[in-house]
Amino acid sequence: MDYYTLLKFGHIVGFILLGGGLLAVFMSEFQAYKTADIRVFAEAARYTAIFYDSLAVPGAILVGISGFFLVLELGVGFFGDPWIVGMWGLFLFEFIEGNTVTRVQFRKALRRSQDALARGDPLTGDLRDEARGVFNKVTHFLDIPLFTVIVYCGTVRPETWTHVLVAVGIGLTAAALLAGLMPRLAQPR
Repeated sequence: MDYYTLLKFGHIVGFILLGGGLLAVFMSEFQAYKTADIRVFAEAARYTAIFYDSLAVPGAILVGISGFFLVLELGVGFFGDPWIVGMWGLFLFEFIEGNTVTRVQFRKALRRSQDALARGDPLTGDLRDEARGVFNKVTHFLDIPLFTVIVYCGTVRPETWTHVLVAVGIGLTAAALLAGLMPRLAQPR
């Protein structure tokens, strides 16, 4: 296997891990939104941490490293085309946001839910709100739409900024709809 093929394979594996991790986190968070049981809430918080740390983060690291070397190998330059700037720009934004805001949020939810479970406290609205602030909800729902835009940029390779910006706009709109609708659709039972 030559160097380019190995890099491309690593990039694809990284995207599979990252996308699978983001979807698994989304599903565990959905479970947390729709429960009124502290045990289920705590379990969902634990799974969010597991999926994020075991799939999403290693996938992102593999994507970042392989992507960096692919740009060098292909000689396209980091600022050569709108699609490459859109792809690595959104990737960096998501990587930084995911390892700061999102990490703080899911670790806080895990810690608070585990404490409440250990004390035998019920799942209250205050605990739910404390574990998930409005800002954290919005950033959480950015992950999958912006991941999709990153994949779009890498596979379709739009040649104009208009196409990249329209894709980002669609991604942000999808994130806003998810942030507004998902908590309502997943009312605790």
